[in-house]
Amino acid sequence: MLLKKFLLHIRTTLIAGLLAILPIGVTLFVLKFFFELLDPILGPIFDMGNVRIFPGLGVIVLLILLYVVGIITTKILSARIVNVGHKLIEKIPVISSIYSTTRSGVEILSGTQGFESRGVVLVDFPRPAMKAIGLITAELGVLNGEPMVAVYIPTTPVPSSGFLIVVALSDVTPTDISVDDAMKIIVSGGILANEIFSSTLKDM
Repeated sequence: MLLKKFLLHIRTTLIAGLLAILPIGVTLFVLKFFFELLDPILGPIFDMGNVRIFPGLGVIVLLILLYVVGIITTKILSARIVNVGHKLIEKIPVISSIYSTTRSGVEILSGTQGFESRGVVLVDFPRPAMKAIGLITAELGVLNGEPMVAVYIPTTPVPSSGFLIVVALSDVTPTDISVDDAMKIIVSGGILANEIFSSTLKDM
């Protein structure tokens, strides 16, 4: 029981750190790319050089950084202060569009935007008779008498990239799979699919 609580604490804190730092990191990466593309003079500022480090150090440092940021976000700073920081960044021209887009993507994949209530579904993709795991991201109204929905289809093994399709609600197959379990299936390349599908998939 104690181990389970400890692992849950670590997971929750790491996710909080990821939500706080990933949008900023991606924003800085995109800005770095454009700076180096448009103005070679700025390239050396972002160049780390040929620094030799032992294998795995980058991963360790990243996990520690995410954990520290997660602790700061969840324990020290209130949600109001964090939101003020988000709003300040979102008011900066150019940077705001990159940051807000990345932040929305992170929140989608972490399940913080209410996708559990909309559900994980199966859709015909990339052709009929083939099923893909998808997340209903929006309800789009009615077309030719059919309610339409937007479905995001994550790719394996990196679910942050994927495809967006618009389909009739009647063409999606609902499941009892949680967003967390769907991500496990996708990241594992289907290794965990049998265990999760056999216990949660609705009768079709």
